[in-house]
Amino acid sequence: MSEFSTLVRQIRGTRSMVEFADELGLSHAAVSRYESGKRQHEPEDSAIAKLLRVAEPEQQRDLLLALGMDVEQFEAAILKSAGVVVVTAAAGGGNGKESDDGMS
Repeated sequence: MSEFSTLVRQIRGTRSMVEFADELGLSHAAVSRYESGKRQHEPEDSAIAKLLRVAEPEQQRDLLLALGMDVEQFEAAILKSAGVVVVTAAAGGGNGKESDDGMS
């Protein structure tokens, strides 16, 4: 079974396949194909979004990785859309101390 199929089954948890499909708004056949690994093509973005909404954070990350997505890029896009400004430390060899002239 593929990693994606295993993850879909884990995300479903103890819910029946019918309950899970109804909760996601997907057809029962689609969920069955995802879990069995018999899907013919990559899931549509809307199906991925629905799975991400019900998955736990670690499952979300694993799902994106299983689909070959760049998790860091996806995370940055979500933060940007939420208006969160991300400040990263500049790559450099400074010691974090500044001299009187403002230089490290």
